[in-house]
Amino acid sequence: MYILSIDTSSNNCSVAILKDFNLLAEVNINYKLQHSEQLMPIIENLLESLDLKPSSLDNLCLSIGPGSFTGLRIGLSLIKGMALALNIPIYAANSLETLSYAFLGTSYYILPMIDALRGGYYNAIYKFNNNKLEIVKKPDINTISEIEKNIQDLDTKVIIVGDILDKEESEGFKPLDKIILANENNSIPRALNIPYLLRDRILKKDFDDINSLTPLYMRRSQAENQYLKKKGLLK
Repeated sequence: MYILSIDTSSNNCSVAILKDFNLLAEVNINYKLQHSEQLMPIIENLLESLDLKPSSLDNLCLSIGPGSFTGLRIGLSLIKGMALALNIPIYAANSLETLSYAFLGTSYYILPMIDALRGGYYNAIYKFNNNKLEIVKKPDINTISEIEKNIQDLDTKVIIVGDILDKEESEGFKPLDKIILANENNSIPRALNIPYLLRDRILKKDFDDINSLTPLYMRRSQAENQYLKKKGLLK
């Protein structure tokens, strides 16, 4: 079983190919949000380097957000096109869960944080139970101060991961004894983690409906806000 997995939810353009959940190849290009130019050539080059054809693929995986609106649209459009052309299923993951899955085995809470702009962060709180990622706090958009309040009553340390680590705001977490800031290598969404996160669904063939599958934005884009304001539908 060959699996193609992509993640375009951030600046990182990430592609991985696995065989029976064993990694064959992975590419990450974390530079200037170049998904529209880079994504398809990366996929083609990886398949060629592995002596595979698109028709060799059995399953497609991707992150549907939250994250970069443009990146999510590009990734989902490409994967849907491949699924239709090859007649193979799609399995979609939440990018907050994908970030968290890199810490499989920890007994601590995991708090992924992705910049949602305008002072907010997409975030959630997870914890592993018997190697299964469980939701402690559902995905939401919160300010730094709101997130600090959400972790005050947790009973163990909290690993913070995501592009928050590239922001000056992350300095505010350093003095807190309860906080562990992840290293930069684990703070970039990687396509490799998605098939492992979705392993049970893939084995059960519990795939997503290609017709109803949409990016998980969690908020309107700036263009949508401007349109609604112009129509008098948003103050």
